Order: sequence, then structure tokens, then C-alpha cells
Amino acid sequence: MDEDFVVWDEAYSVGFELIDNQHKRLITMINTLSAACKMGNDAAGIAYLKVIDSALDYAKTHFSDEEKFMRQAGYPELRKHKKQHKKFVKDINKFVKLFEKGKTTPIEMVKFLKDWLLNHIAISDKQYAPYLAKLR
Repeated sequence: MDEDFVVWDEAYSVGFELIDNQHKRLITMINTLSAACKMGNDAAGIAYLKVIDSALDYAKTHFSDEEKFMRQAGYPELRKHKKQHKKFVKDINKFVKLFEKGKTTPIEMVKFLKDWLLNHIAISDKQYAPYLAKLR
């Protein structure tokens, strides 16, 4: 059995079920794309376009929810966090354009998504966790 490219670990939990579940869903999307990359270029290309579209839509919903909760909790670094979200969307759009021009591959996107998501959760998102705890 193939192992997932990205595996959820409770160490990534921000202690807020909705946000944790959204992070898990994004990890599933990354794993779907990773699995398609193992099936060859055609499958990877088709999965890439599908996953990227759904991941971008999902990320917008996730970022909106996350930012709403941070605002409600009075998180002082909200503006900085929002900038990270905007940069992520910009980077993904850049990847899509490069892919369309044949200048990057789906596996490069998978690596980028994994690194970004896990670093973002482990560092940036963990910083707001104590503030969100006040909302429970």
C-alpha cells in the first residue's frame, strides 16, 4: 500500500476542530495530487488542474474562516497572517501559469504545497492557537 505524501499529525492541531478539519482536507488534496503524479504525466496533468482549482477555492474558504476567527479572538498578528495567505494564493496562481507554459511539473507543486502547508500550520497557525482557545 502506498503511503501518503503528507500525513496529519496531532502536533499540527491548533485545537479548533473546524480549522484542523480544513487543514486535514487540504492535506488530502495534496495526497491526491501526489498519487496522480505516480500514475504518469497524463494522469498528473488532469489531477493537477482539478486539484489546484479545488484547492484554491478551498483555501479561500479556509483563509476566510481562519481570519474571521482570528479577528473574533483579537489576534494581534492578523494583518501579518493575512499577508501570508495572499502570498500563498499569488504563488499558486504563478505555479498554474508556469504549468500551462510547460515550465513546472505537478510534482513540484506537490512539494511546494506540502512545504508551505506544514510550515504554515506548524509555525504561523500555532501562534494563533491560544487566542482561538478563548472562543470555545
